[in-house]
Amino acid sequence: MYDILIFAAIAAFLIYRLNSVLGTRNGGERDRQNPFAPQEAPKKGAADGSNVHTINQAPVQNVIPLAGFDKLVDQSANADGSIETGLADIATVDPYFDINGFMQGARGAFEMVVMSYSRGELDTLKTLLSDKLYRDFEAGVKAREAAGHTVELTIHRIKEARIIEAHLGGTMAYVTVDFDVEETTVTRDSAGEVIGGNPDRVFSVEDIWTFTRDTRAADPNWLLIETRAVEN
Repeated sequence: MYDILIFAAIAAFLIYRLNSVLGTRNGGERDRQNPFAPQEAPKKGAADGSNVHTINQAPVQNVIPLAGFDKLVDQSANADGSIETGLADIATVDPYFDINGFMQGARGAFEMVVMSYSRGELDTLKTLLSDKLYRDFEAGVKAREAAGHTVELTIHRIKEARIIEAHLGGTMAYVTVDFDVEETTVTRDSAGEVIGGNPDRVFSVEDIWTFTRDTRAADPNWLLIETRAVEN
């Protein structure tokens, strides 16, 4: 059984889990901007704070289901219509919200957080995480560096990413995504010896991440506020 957990109540457990889930994504990576950040400036007259992925389009006007709804939302979790209602509530206060654009950004954020943690890029993580979660990640980075440990993590593919919860709490929008990922992870000590994981094995990992955004804010970006693992 492969356990994944980003943060925990005590430092030792936190460090172990962080080094298990977040490591180096191998390949010819390049630095990318915030996956939820605007790609270009809005046209003159566009509403401030419009969603990044529909910034030059007409507002969605609370159309639910949106294109791709069935593929992007866990239908069992939406059996009572709660996800559909939550997305509609979010679209009511943010007419530029687009489920397809959000999920593209969520996938990008998953990979970007993993890469930034492995590289110790705290400045990048600070733009993607809530203050509380950032402190957990920061502690993990510093503890790993102090111990001389490195983690090599290859994301082979994100098999699926589906919304399992969505709701509006006041002006705060919350969307929770279940990521089903195939990856290989290896932890090495300061001498380069393998002390965890297996470089020749591909693990199936299920992570659940919750994103939030203040719908009143001009900043269209979403922040990661919580992560948890599903143990299979």
